[in-house]
Amino acid sequence: MVNYQNFAVKLIAILAIALINLIEVIPAAATTENFQLNSFQGYRVETSFNYDETKNIDAIAEHGKKASLVDSVKVRFYNPDGKLIASYDNIVDGIIQNNYFEFNYDLNTQQLIGKVDLGGEFAGEMYLKGDAAQELSLVLIDPSGKEKVIDQVKM
Repeated sequence: MVNYQNFAVKLIAILAIALINLIEVIPAAATTENFQLNSFQGYRVETSFNYDETKNIDAIAEHGKKASLVDSVKVRFYNPDGKLIASYDNIVDGIIQNNYFEFNYDLNTQQLIGKVDLGGEFAGEMYLKGDAAQELSLVLIDPSGKEKVIDQVKM
C-alpha cells in the first residue's frame, strides 16, 4: 500500500511540474489591430500592431526605446496609384527601432490619439507626424536630410 502512495505522490508532483512548465511556454494572448489612413491627395498609410489583450487596456501609448504594451508595429506607405513606396518595422519584439517614434491609439474607438510619429527618420524615408486631434503630416525626407510635407491627413 505504501508503494502506491509513494507512486501517486511522485506522479502528482511530476504532473504539477509539467503543467507549470507548459504554462510558461504558452504565449500571451496577442491581438493584431490594423488601421488605415488616407491623405487628401490619395496617399495611404496602413499600420498593423500586436499587443497583449490580457492586460485589459483601453489605450496604447508608446515612445522611447522599449515598448511596454506593444510587441510590433509595422507601417506601410502607398502612393495615390496604390503602389507601396515605403515600409517600416517601428517596433520589433517590443523594442522601438526609431529615435522619434510616438504611437498613441485608442482601442475602443480604434483611432490614433495624441502625438504620432510613425515611419522612417533618415534621408530618403518618409513618416507620418503630428497630433491626431488636429492634423497629421505626411513627410518625405529628401537626400540632403531636409523634410518636405507632401500631404496632410485630417482625423
